[in-house]
Amino acid sequence: MSLPPVAPAVAAEAVAALPARLRKRLDEVVAQVTTWAVEVTGDGVTVRPDEQVAVTLKATVRTAEDAVCGCLLAPRCLHRAAVLNAAPVLTESPTPAVAPAGAAQAEQLDAPPVTTAQLDAAQVTTAQLDAAHGLWEAAAAVLANGLPGAGAVTQADLLRAVHQARATGLHGPAAAAIRLVERLRAGRRDDPAFRLAELTDDLREVLVACHRLKSGDGGAAGSARRDYEPVGDLRLYGLFCEPVRAATGHAGAATYLADASGRLWVISDVRPAERPATASAVRAPVDLGDVRLSHHELARAGLRAVNAHASATGRLSHGRARQAVSASGAGWFEPPLDALWQVPPAEQAARRLAAAALPALDRPAPHDLAFLDGVILGAGRHGLLLGVDGLTVAVSAPHGDPALPYVSNLRLLAAHAPGRRVRLIGRFTGPRRVDGLAVAASWLPAASGGHVDLGATALTRTDLPDHHPSPTTPPRTDPPDHHQGLTTPPGTDPPGGSPNAGDPDRAEHPAAAAGPRAGSHGRHEGRTTTVRTSPPLHLLRHQIERVAAAGRAVLLSGVDHDARRLAEAHLATAGTVLTALGAAGTRRTRDVFGRLDPHDTDRLAKAWLAAAVFEHAAGQESTRQSWAAHD
Repeated sequence: MSLPPVAPAVAAEAVAALPARLRKRLDEVVAQVTTWAVEVTGDGVTVRPDEQVAVTLKATVRTAEDAVCGCLLAPRCLHRAAVLNAAPVLTESPTPAVAPAGAAQAEQLDAPPVTTAQLDAAQVTTAQLDAAHGLWEAAAAVLANGLPGAGAVTQADLLRAVHQARATGLHGPAAAAIRLVERLRAGRRDDPAFRLAELTDDLREVLVACHRLKSGDGGAAGSARRDYEPVGDLRLYGLFCEPVRAATGHAGAATYLADASGRLWVISDVRPAERPATASAVRAPVDLGDVRLSHHELARAGLRAVNAHASATGRLSHGRARQAVSASGAGWFEPPLDALWQVPPAEQAARRLAAAALPALDRPAPHDLAFLDGVILGAGRHGLLLGVDGLTVAVSAPHGDPALPYVSNLRLLAAHAPGRRVRLIGRFTGPRRVDGLAVAASWLPAASGGHVDLGATALTRTDLPDHHPSPTTPPRTDPPDHHQGLTTPPGTDPPGGSPNAGDPDRAEHPAAAAGPRAGSHGRHEGRTTTVRTSPPLHLLRHQIERVAAAGRAVLLSGVDHDARRLAEAHLATAGTVLTALGAAGTRRTRDVFGRLDPHDTDRLAKAWLAAAVFEHAAGQESTRQSWAAHD
């Protein structure tokens, strides 16, 4: 049984109430909470640190009175503070006491949503400015100390700032800060779902919003999450399903569907869980009206919904009260789903980048999906390589946990199906890189139901058409790394013609029959291959993530070398911001009493933010160009 969600203010107050001697032990005790017994009671849960002490929490902890400990030191006790800071953060936002102009009406369900123009025209109030300063200082402290120093006390400072931001109507920065807290907790407990890149992006989003607010930009305040609203009658067709793992400790499954116009919808069942989701999560039933299907079955069928309700981002409201029944589905090669693969990859990537520029709460739920139709080229460093319209795309596994069959499925396809045509649904992750989610092909067994969900169904050798890989199509061992450069030597057919001749499921691709890849320069049958390198932005990204992970201490070495490499690659601005970051990280000044100057932390945050914003913008442009170019 997992712990109930806790309001940010309650968790922060519990830490603030602790004596100094108990605060020093808080991180140690928080790590022990997962081993304590948890019992479900009538209106909440009871956590028992030992036989004599019990901490009682209500189903949702909104006030200090909802969390009670039975020890003699309560409420200023270590048990209560540890439990509250080990529980997930309550994401619901209260009605703001001070709202920006034009945003107050948006809290009413019958009022139209606040537009971007209205938010941009809103004035930043004094209370909001104070809240933005508090959030900036808390996030800057996280940046200065890194993950090892972001313990429960530092997280409590962030949660206190989140409470103030929510109360003043800064919904966007508050939501980003909550995600940051959850990422910090996942990283400190070595959660397999933790991703340093996501922590870095959330930290950048918090600092960007605070910087904009301090500059008087009211559009950075964001808007509160709105309830589900009627979207009319829907006829949807299942696309695929996937197990869901979140750094917040939530797990479950999600099914993606499409209507006749090509709009994508999501129905998910994600809840707090003690263990990460496994492949069996998609076998859970879908809780929607009279639909009596599992997520796995719905992904291969369809549904009809009357007076459906959904969020503006495309997430369907579920529950038995909704009017919905199961219906027939459509294959990926049949209308209306076939149209999803007719959109060029460059246009899909541009659509994803445009959605990524929106606030996190305003992005469509399936905004980052990629629909690719191509040829399996062979094995890559992290999965397989796919040839798509003259592009070489690296397909990786979203999760490396063996409990999910992503890695084994991609390896099997890469080793035993090179040259075979497939349709793939993936998730954009960078320049010509996607995470593989599902595949379909005419040569896959009929038992798959039209497609294979790579994270839910484990392929076997007998599921593939050939029992032996083609000896004339050697697997590739290195993916197209656009940070390091790639080389595609021209392919030649073996004696007697192409090995794919006469096989409609095998298709020629310029790199499908290529031999071993060359290095930076090489020769292939007497012809010199050339290298097409991309800007080495990974050097800057590496330093940015290092600071987010370990704090200012990592800037003592390695920065000058990477800055020189960036300058040599004619990335003068990247080298400049990295040099400034290194200077801000190593500069420590003291006042007349010998104490460290707190302004050094602010300087580091500004320098890091400048580098992170530049890297993000340059990376987005590099991604756009990589999907638009051809090998």
